[in-house]
Amino acid sequence: MMNINGLRAATADSSRTRKALLIANGLGVAAAAAVAAVGVRQPGYADSAERVTPLAEFWTASSAVRTWALAGPLLFALTRPDSGSRSGLLLAAGLVQCGDAALGVRQRNLAMTVAPAIMGTVHLFSARVLGH
Repeated sequence: MMNINGLRAATADSSRTRKALLIANGLGVAAAAAVAAVGVRQPGYADSAERVTPLAEFWTASSAVRTWALAGPLLFALTRPDSGSRSGLLLAAGLVQCGDAALGVRQRNLAMTVAPAIMGTVHLFSARVLGH
């Protein structure tokens, strides 16, 4: 049986973990939104060896729209205590990031693989932890 001091310590650790996850997710979402903005302004920045075509510009813009559509509501949910939509948004963001990592693997682009894989994992883990 846990004594009152043990309960306080466990609650403090849980609170610190939740706060760290909220901050990590917020920073990751903000970074993804910023990278999407750079991509719209400079569609060839991720792979300067590739010629930028109208189709590449279209896919860069559509990726940015998808990122921003998730980023806004997720950032809002991360700032609200006990947001009911937080877990679902984190799950969606995590799956999108994992999909982006798979595309990075297909392109053999390390930066397009590692960063989304890390953030996808953080989002999915956070959906589980912050959902309880």
